[in-house]
Amino acid sequence: MSIIQTEYEACEKLKAQNNSYTSGSGCSVDFDRSLCWASARLGQQMTRDCPFKFCTSIPGCEDIKEETQKLLLRYANRKKRRSELNVEKYMVSRNCNNQGVWQDTNYTMCIKVAEEYSQCLSGFCRVCPDFLRDMVISVSLTLSIVSVILLVAAIILFSVFDSIQCRRLSIHKNLATAFVFRFAVLAIWTIVQSTNLFQDCTRFHPLPIWDLEWICKTILWFVIYFQVASVMWMLIEGAFLYSRFTVFAMRHSDAPWSLYLACGWGFPFVVVSAWTIVHQYKSSQLPNSFCWVPYAQGNHLWILTGTMGTAWIMNLIFLLMIVVILVQKLRTENSAESKKIWRTIKATLLLVPLLGVSNIPLFYEPEHPSSVYMLGSAILQHSQGIFIAVLYCFLNSEIQGALKRQLSKVPFEFFKSRNRFETERTYVPETRNATKNGVPMEELNGTKKIESENIESQEQANSSDKQIYSVPTKS
Repeated sequence: MSIIQTEYEACEKLKAQNNSYTSGSGCSVDFDRSLCWASARLGQQMTRDCPFKFCTSIPGCEDIKEETQKLLLRYANRKKRRSELNVEKYMVSRNCNNQGVWQDTNYTMCIKVAEEYSQCLSGFCRVCPDFLRDMVISVSLTLSIVSVILLVAAIILFSVFDSIQCRRLSIHKNLATAFVFRFAVLAIWTIVQSTNLFQDCTRFHPLPIWDLEWICKTILWFVIYFQVASVMWMLIEGAFLYSRFTVFAMRHSDAPWSLYLACGWGFPFVVVSAWTIVHQYKSSQLPNSFCWVPYAQGNHLWILTGTMGTAWIMNLIFLLMIVVILVQKLRTENSAESKKIWRTIKATLLLVPLLGVSNIPLFYEPEHPSSVYMLGSAILQHSQGIFIAVLYCFLNSEIQGALKRQLSKVPFEFFKSRNRFETERTYVPETRNATKNGVPMEELNGTKKIESENIESQEQANSSDKQIYSVPTKS
């Protein structure tokens, strides 16, 4: 229970006991949104301890807390003068004026302490360090950002290749789109909550900024909507995949694409809108309810959890039936039994992240979750997009084949090996009788043959010349 809630309940008890002055004789019990002030006489100044929460987990802060408590104890016992102890800086003061009206509470001294020991106090939107909480937030935010980047790349690869477009790939694209928006909005929500964007941090106990409540509700609504939408698209994946393994696909034609869109995007809108109406009515009955928080409470939460739980259970049934079909099919093949078992296990593990079956153990959250549960839940929920992008896009043989065909058309001349058409020749002087494997180099190079042919042709030309120009002589 928070300090504010404790102080508020204390004031309600004092009011129920009629522990107040009559009008004009003093100030009645009052709650200033941080502390409860008991009734006081006219002109009386009331003091209370600063509502500090020391972060004892920080080294050195435990000593500061003990020192503060000792000073307050001394002041309460009035063993020394206030000026010597300088205890005012650890107190909150409030005056009851002569008209019987409370004046504004003076938190100046508490603010000074907060400035002096800010690293040891929890207040003004600062919280005590918690390793587990910080670890869960960091893991969730990091995995969400990585999932968004990989899923966007997967959607681009799913869309650019016309040769592989089919109904199954269209379902993959919508599932990836739902996860992109889910993790993106969830990352925004995490940042908003951790930075206290909708809180007025000028007070020790922050107050909500009511003018920004509609923005907070809008972000939260989209967080819930895309979570339900992603689960519905996982159900569509399971139903479509199971239909491909049965004779249903051969006896019936595919349903119209508009029906897929209505189930994947329209049905979650109806479910979340119904929850919004009920939750808005419930939260309006609660005092100081801001931004539907806490939203994971109440019987009407079953509108959301029932829808998602039913989808996950149906996908589990689809997965078990697909495994049965795979086992029956592998038994008919002539392969070793160990290979059959391994192929079945591999196919089952690949379908688990696609169908969201891994979320079933996290469907029920214990009242006091352990560190293992919180960290494991953050990893499983926020890494699902990474598994889908890697297993069903980057490792998909169809995507890899289409990408290779597309890259083969790009002229990467710089990376290709150049064909060499020229032949290397060795210069051998004519005077050298060089040989290679016992054969003269002149014959290998063709020089000797050419010379002999030239000599023969020259001799024939000379003989013909002699015949032409020769004149027979008479004897």
